[in-house]
Amino acid sequence: MAALLQVEGLTKHFRVGQGVILSHMNKTVKAVDDVSFAVEQGETLGLVGESGCGKSTTGRCINRLLEATSGKIEFEGVDVRRLRGKRLRVYRRDVQFIFQDPYASLNPRMTFGEIMAEPLVIHGFGTRREREQRCKEMLAVVGLSPEHIHRYPHEFSGGQRQRVGIARSLMLRPKMIVCDEPVSALDVSIQAQIINLLDELQKEFGLTYLFIAHDLAVVRHICDRVAVMYLGKIVELGGRQEVYSSPHHPYTESLLSAAPVPDPQKQRARSRIILRGDVPDPMYPPTGCRFHTRCPIARFPICSEEEPPLRSVASGHETACHFAKAFPISAGRMTSGDAHQQDPFGGFDGRPGGNLGDFS
Repeated sequence: MAALLQVEGLTKHFRVGQGVILSHMNKTVKAVDDVSFAVEQGETLGLVGESGCGKSTTGRCINRLLEATSGKIEFEGVDVRRLRGKRLRVYRRDVQFIFQDPYASLNPRMTFGEIMAEPLVIHGFGTRREREQRCKEMLAVVGLSPEHIHRYPHEFSGGQRQRVGIARSLMLRPKMIVCDEPVSALDVSIQAQIINLLDELQKEFGLTYLFIAHDLAVVRHICDRVAVMYLGKIVELGGRQEVYSSPHHPYTESLLSAAPVPDPQKQRARSRIILRGDVPDPMYPPTGCRFHTRCPIARFPICSEEEPPLRSVASGHETACHFAKAFPISAGRMTSGDAHQQDPFGGFDGRPGGNLGDFS
């Protein structure tokens, strides 16, 4: 079965610098660099990573809110980047977007009813009375009162505003929704309600989600597969259970070690992997593997000179790491104190590359 969304070699670079006159001084930020993945009909693909890794930019390129620099985006076999005019409007009707900030994404001068009816007006659906009735029905679907259509965004909480944002994305009955960190700006108690709502709506309307987030617990709850991004590239991609129980990339392992466990005894027994240094400047990404400057198992010169391809390490599980198969998943997590005493490759003749391979 063909994928609903197929992304191949997606790249988005931003030009920054002194402007046109001194164009030779302009620099390029490589926000997304050669990203490929597929999303099947009815599934939820989680896109995770730390801030600045390119998650949101990827989502906005897919929705054509940003124009990709290069690469292919196919939706139901159609090249999205070639769409213009009416065909582009049809695509945007089928692929909707839920924004991170529920207040900034809603016009404060418009009532909820006007906000929700706007997609119907743009695409020419129904009369004014029919649109108002549709808004009331959709408010009820997301757990709000139909009478709220006459209220303004500032009169409601963040969770209620996000419900309106979700309702707006459903007005045109889309096939897929790009969720750009839809719960990160909400209280924890409200996050659970919104996540459960999205889960219910997916079953009711047969939706497909690209779920962008940095909260690993949220992703584990709602996603079927997970793609981990670092500095504009996908470093690991696989089923939720496989990625969480058997990560094959050291960056994924460090992310999972940072996620707290709601059991004090288990939390104390865990070892936290602390990476040295900061994420490199995306204008000057490292050569070879982009993670090698912080990787605890980097080996030189291969990691600093050769970029690892995203290769299969198990059925449906891919990792961009030269030593993915040898990574000690079941041997327990290394701590900052024993990072150099353990040889994760079982006798491999090599050593961590000085500060580039150390833990802090």
